[in-house]
Amino acid sequence: MALKNLWEQERSQRLQITAERRQQVNQWKQLTQQELQLQADLLHQELSSFVSSLHNNRNLQQQQFQQEIVERQLEILQIKTDVCQRQQEYRQQRAAKAQALFQDLQNFRAILHKNVWGERIHEQVVAPPPAKTEKLVATVPKWAMSRSGIKTSGFRPAVNTMTRKVPALNADTKSKVQQYIQQAEGATLIEIEEVMGLSRVQTIDILRSLIKQGVLEQRDRQYFIRQQAIS
Repeated sequence: MALKNLWEQERSQRLQITAERRQQVNQWKQLTQQELQLQADLLHQELSSFVSSLHNNRNLQQQQFQQEIVERQLEILQIKTDVCQRQQEYRQQRAAKAQALFQDLQNFRAILHKNVWGERIHEQVVAPPPAKTEKLVATVPKWAMSRSGIKTSGFRPAVNTMTRKVPALNADTKSKVQQYIQQAEGATLIEIEEVMGLSRVQTIDILRSLIKQGVLEQRDRQYFIRQQAIS
């Protein structure tokens, strides 16, 4: 009986210890669950705050980007407007410069024509108007175009359809050819022929005569006044 009582006593002690340990484990589990729940709630709150902050930052950045895009578009529009205005100003300036240059060339042509031909005024022959038009087409003689007019206009004057009178070769014609070459600072055979109104044979004869006299010299298909003749 004593052994049985001892076993019963030890058994009750073991059961009590087991119950206490089970209670401790349950308490520890509850505490752990509470701590985990608190940590989870805290992490969830932090995550929600981070997501909200990220969303707000994204919206703010998007608004800033939209504002920058609008500002850039306004700047581009302003630049385009400035460029258009400058282009318009440059066009007006070029037109004014072209008009002034054209006027200067006209004045230079008139001065050169006056220096070469004097005060003599050449009449222009007006051709009859074509059918169904009111414009008058004027045919200008070859000798009415100066060398400067040929160079500035970029084309040669039209040949007069009317029969022209070829001047006879004399000392006055040679003097005019020499004076024209000196004023133009050099001229080609075609330019002399068209400006002076001479034929090809007459022009060649005059140039050969002036070269033999030592008045002219030929360089690169152009005729120039010799420096000795000028001095």
